[in-house]
Amino acid sequence: MEEAFILGVMLGGALAGGAAFLLLRRWRADHRAAIHALESALGRSQIDRAASAREGEAAEALVEGLPTPLYLIDRDALVLRDNAAAIAIAGKEMRGRSLSAGFRQPELSRAVARAIESQSSQEMTLEISVPLERSFLVKIEPLPGAAEPARAGLVADTPAALIMMLDITPIMQTEKFRADFVANVSHELRTPLSSLIGFIETLRGPARDDPAAQERFLAIMQEQADRMFRLISDLLSLSRIEMEEHSAPRGQVDALAVARRVAETLSQKADSLGMTIRIETLEDPPPVLGDEDQLTQVFQNLIENALKYGGRGTEVLVSGEIAEDVFWISVRDFGSGIPREHLPRLTERFYRVDAARSRELGGTGLGLAIVKHIVNRHRGRLAITSEEGEGSTFRVGLPLGPAPVARPLAPDAAKAVQTA
Repeated sequence: MEEAFILGVMLGGALAGGAAFLLLRRWRADHRAAIHALESALGRSQIDRAASAREGEAAEALVEGLPTPLYLIDRDALVLRDNAAAIAIAGKEMRGRSLSAGFRQPELSRAVARAIESQSSQEMTLEISVPLERSFLVKIEPLPGAAEPARAGLVADTPAALIMMLDITPIMQTEKFRADFVANVSHELRTPLSSLIGFIETLRGPARDDPAAQERFLAIMQEQADRMFRLISDLLSLSRIEMEEHSAPRGQVDALAVARRVAETLSQKADSLGMTIRIETLEDPPPVLGDEDQLTQVFQNLIENALKYGGRGTEVLVSGEIAEDVFWISVRDFGSGIPREHLPRLTERFYRVDAARSRELGGTGLGLAIVKHIVNRHRGRLAITSEEGEGSTFRVGLPLGPAPVARPLAPDAAKAVQTA
């Protein structure tokens, strides 16, 4: 009966906890409706029903299958019951152990004590750093009478509170990304806008009658305006790609031919830098599943980057190979290379190894982010390797398209072939 009682309490709390967590989007919103639902769920009728063997088994399966971690604790914060999701969070089964054995956060212990003593629900955000950084919204619901066990006639191992946890790591990461994104865009636009405003004021004032200064300032203004245009174009492009990312392309594309066309387009730029672009790959490679315009964007960004950072007098090598139904196209430069610690962050928006040099070369900090999202949409893979002093290699792996189906000739065509 005691097991059924505990299980009934957890099941009732789980049902109410689900209602409470639906209000997460209204951050710090009023939880009174959820609390009322919890109190109703914890009524004697629920407990009595869960006491039956048949319903107890169903309740057990339901509690274990819930994705929300649940802990039922007594007055001394000893865990009486935890479900599978809770065991996964703590990394071990907590039943029979103190809550602090799994979560060494004093704030959590204090919130639990407050909930039991004051008989009022508590809410807090819990940060866990091991094994991965994760954030949880924790809601602690006291059970009636838990504050005064003697008067309530409660004995040891009697449930005193239910702890419900919701993983809000994606929400927190999204919020951080939004804040970083706004800050980065503001910074990237503020600099050229400040320059434009300053030069306009100069042209309308001290340089009003100075043709040489006007020519020089107008050239700089044009450069800054072009930089803002590139940034806005890349932002719009990235937004469009992200909107389509869930839908894989269905067309078949000759990826090598796309890379060749891009190389031809950039050959003049390579000549101006004293560099060459060499294509070294398979003859007649099979088609890949892809979007030709987006793959053009991928190779445009990768080859342009190789020209920017490859160094004068070197070459950019474009090569291809097939491995396990994937066509890999590599773009390699022979420049100074990228320090190892920067490699994991290269595809982040606005991340630059050398911000000053990137801006000087006209980079927006979004090129590799665009490449990553296009490759993701193509259900492909992006691999980056680099050694300082030896250059960098960017490899894009694209799934091969289906093999062409041999179709039987129509009767007239077959007859013509036989006649020939």
